[in-house]
Amino acid sequence: MPRGASVNACIRIRHGPQEVGARPWTQRPPARSRLAGHLGWAVRRAVGLALSLVLTALCAQAADLFHRLSAQEIRTKIIGNVITDDTHWSQHFRPDGTLHAIALARLRQGTWHIEGDTLCRTLTRRGKTTTTCSEVWMWQDHVEYREQGVTVMEGFVRKAWR
Repeated sequence: MPRGASVNACIRIRHGPQEVGARPWTQRPPARSRLAGHLGWAVRRAVGLALSLVLTALCAQAADLFHRLSAQEIRTKIIGNVITDDTHWSQHFRPDGTLHAIALARLRQGTWHIEGDTLCRTLTRRGKTTTTCSEVWMWQDHVEYREQGVTVMEGFVRKAWR
């Protein structure tokens, strides 16, 4: 280094673009090319699209796992057992056609019958008798009551208590 040369002169002779008097540790990295920037965004978009397609397919497959029970399947899988959410309510379908429903610690007794491929439940509450018929959809031990294609109640099949 020639006599009288400043430290800045040394920095200026380093490789890469540098400002006059800049310190080496404050230098910005070289800018990426526009092509590299666009390529990075394209890769991120492609990964995001692929991930969303996979998640959509998984959700659609999970929805298809439920199947509607026929009258015979309702008799074999539901009758004699309890449908419950494991916390707030339960419905015990006894083989003799009686229904013991407990909701928020209140026992309601009624009857059940199968009409076509729907399970009908008749309960009396405050002197008013109502009958509700629902399709029964099942996947493993998960049960859904559906009316006109809409899920109105979800629960699980459990062995009847004695």
